[in-house]
Amino acid sequence: MCHILHMAVFDSHFHLLSMKRKGLDMHLDEEITGIDVGTDLHDIEERKHLIAPYKRLQYSQGIGPWALADSSFPGEDRASAMLADDLKRHGGAFIGECGLDYHWMYGTKEAQIGLFKAQIALSGSLGLPIIIHARDADDDMETIIAGMDFPYGGIMHCFSSGWSLARTALDKGLMISFSGNVTYKANAEIRESAKKVPPDRILYETDSPYLAPVPYRGRPATPAMTEQTSAFLASLRNMDVEDFRRQVLGNFNLLLSLSSNRKE
Repeated sequence: MCHILHMAVFDSHFHLLSMKRKGLDMHLDEEITGIDVGTDLHDIEERKHLIAPYKRLQYSQGIGPWALADSSFPGEDRASAMLADDLKRHGGAFIGECGLDYHWMYGTKEAQIGLFKAQIALSGSLGLPIIIHARDADDDMETIIAGMDFPYGGIMHCFSSGWSLARTALDKGLMISFSGNVTYKANAEIRESAKKVPPDRILYETDSPYLAPVPYRGRPATPAMTEQTSAFLASLRNMDVEDFRRQVLGNFNLLLSLSSNRKE
């Protein structure tokens, strides 16, 4: 009998470039499925050779709110135009990650919101699902999502909020992805959200090299650690782990089918 546990790793969100910079083992399963996620303008030029060996790996390009802390940031309008040009030249099945981070408060709230909304608009004009980062910004994030459309869908990545934001995101057609922090003892609110997300709208990820799940908490994460996160989520949702992994892979493939630029 073939067990999905022994099939290729699935990870809906990780960062090969950050893994490389931390000196982590880059010898991933060559059949890995998921998304290598961009964070900054032009990082795709450094990432593409890392992505190339993995034929089933999709990738994104985007500008995270942390870009606003860089003194060389060219401004929202110029940055958006540069990102659009990079997406047209280098491809990518998703736009992001992008969003709001009030924990570290990069730039101002207004600047973060403007940069985020510009990338939502790009996702619609370019036909790409969006990958959303949200940290300590639930009220503004909920307002923005409720007021905008996502015709190509997207992912609330590393979901770390309560059910109100999750419900709003689901109502707008987004998927919810859970990372290793769902396994942390203090994160009961995240677990409650993870129990409620409909089966056809849930994903899992590592956010490697960050947020390793229990029992690896405190170490750099790698995509192989989705084994622990997916098993934890399946148990939380009273599902067979193999059935859960099949469901999530199907969810991802459905989302990917909406992208104008997916790898075949």
